[in-house]
Amino acid sequence: MKKIYLSALSLAIVTGMNAQVTGNFPQAPKKSTFSSNQAADIVPNFEKVLIWSNDVSAPGDWAFTNTSVPAQDWYIETVAANVPSDGPVTFTSASNGFLMIDSDTPGNAATQDAYATYTGTFNLTGQTAVTLEFAQHYRTYGDERYVEVSIDGGMTWPTTYTITDGTEAGGTVLSGTGSIDISAAAGNQANVTIRFHYVGNWGWHWAVDDILVKTTEPYDLRADNNFWGVDGSWGPRLPYYRTPTAQIQPINFCGVASNIGLNPINDATYGVAIPSAGFVGTGSTSLAVGASDTICSATTFTPAAAGAFVASGVMTTSNPDTGTNNNAFPNIIFEAGGFIYARDKVGLNEGGTYNAGDGYDTGNIFDMFANATLTGIDVAINAASVAGAEVYVSLWTIDPATGDFILEDQSVAMALTAGQLGTTVTLPLAGGAYNLLAGESYLITAGSFGDGGLTNDLVITTAGNSEAQTTFYFDQTDQTWYYSSSTKGVRMNFTPAGLDEVSNVNGMNVFPNPTNADANVSFTLNNAADVNITVTDLTGKVVYTNNLGNVSAGKSEVSLNTAALSNGMYIVNVAADNAVSTQKLAIRK
Repeated sequence: MKKIYLSALSLAIVTGMNAQVTGNFPQAPKKSTFSSNQAADIVPNFEKVLIWSNDVSAPGDWAFTNTSVPAQDWYIETVAANVPSDGPVTFTSASNGFLMIDSDTPGNAATQDAYATYTGTFNLTGQTAVTLEFAQHYRTYGDERYVEVSIDGGMTWPTTYTITDGTEAGGTVLSGTGSIDISAAAGNQANVTIRFHYVGNWGWHWAVDDILVKTTEPYDLRADNNFWGVDGSWGPRLPYYRTPTAQIQPINFCGVASNIGLNPINDATYGVAIPSAGFVGTGSTSLAVGASDTICSATTFTPAAAGAFVASGVMTTSNPDTGTNNNAFPNIIFEAGGFIYARDKVGLNEGGTYNAGDGYDTGNIFDMFANATLTGIDVAINAASVAGAEVYVSLWTIDPATGDFILEDQSVAMALTAGQLGTTVTLPLAGGAYNLLAGESYLITAGSFGDGGLTNDLVITTAGNSEAQTTFYFDQTDQTWYYSSSTKGVRMNFTPAGLDEVSNVNGMNVFPNPTNADANVSFTLNNAADVNITVTDLTGKVVYTNNLGNVSAGKSEVSLNTAALSNGMYIVNVAADNAVSTQKLAIRK
């Protein structure tokens, strides 16, 4: 099976279009942290001291060794964008070099087992409490990352700290600071050195820069990542980056934080603020040395009006946390109002999902809080897609007794024009507008039947990370549902009928209908656009296509050759810009 750039866990082997989706719904996680050791006593009048640092600007500082097959080492990269996924890196000194290993580019036939070793040593004599810090950027896919410490100049490596062990959800992305308390391994030692160890097989990558050793702070909170969203029928805290007015609900804000200092912290406090709405929320917990936890605001936020909102979060304590540069969480930007319901970070492109030319379906779960009429499904088409690739959308309900996905409706397949690559397209369901019910959860997907593995075919843009069992992927080659941790650009569109904000096509007509010979397709464009006409049978297979290129505004009429078509019912699609108009055609020869 080809590597799928998203999923690492199979849910169930299925037949047809249904899948068993059972198991635990996502809960606020107790995040694991790096290995920690018993804290040393605090020195009175503590002052943080930088002991050693390296910004990877001198190639001779690092030696690369491997037992990879074929041989593959770490290397020094200087271009921040040259990572295979979710880049660029944002290291302070990236331009003068950073450590890099790439497991994606070599493909499935290669395995990596490689070390990047500091060639010098540093002296920690007299320093009993020390922390190793480094900037890092990675995406997981069953790959492993370790930091190893030697106290005899690299002759032996008795201590290993685990960053990832291969069990993490595929697609987990981290861009931030790694902090490891190495006191037990290296405190008060005179001949210390370190190395980074990567193990992978068609995984993603690991980039490391700005490495330092400092005396450990007595009190040090680290903000790890946001955990926010709306509680609904599918589970807690499902994040929506765009919410239609009718679906607005109270939003929970939480942060995952770690205590990387020498002492317990009894008032680790998470604070969140949305200044434009006058909202402030807080929540506190106790964190033991080396512990991590999810801390939530005791109050929720409900948008009172349409608009864009920016939520900023920070960790604080009444103790003297002297290293506050790692206390802030990334801002959360979301929108309320309008007609689009989106789980992905709309407007951002952090990657793409595809199946290397084989068929697949992928999309997100949505909770409904009010009855609504679904008029279309939006799909963010990654620019890496191939012109002519088919795309269709599907709506699924969930059997409450079994957890099976049940296919309710599907659009006809549309062939993408060159002008649609890198844009968002809207496709209506073949059965027309569909009434969604409050209190229910639905899965919407986009997919392609593939081109037999000839090209990338359809690539769907991804942006953001999903909790387990909230974003799904169906591989048509093995008829298996997987769940994914990368959020797909597949969105619900509730634009009311007659208020189509994106369609450029009006007055579409197919005649004569029925026909026993050729047919004609007429349509009117509001603005000049690239137009593609496709005809599909009722299984969704494309049986005819005609790319008209750029067509002027106004009314146009095109002949449709049906000589190769058998008797039966077909769907005619006229695609212009980001929308498609459809009409049925009956052939009776």
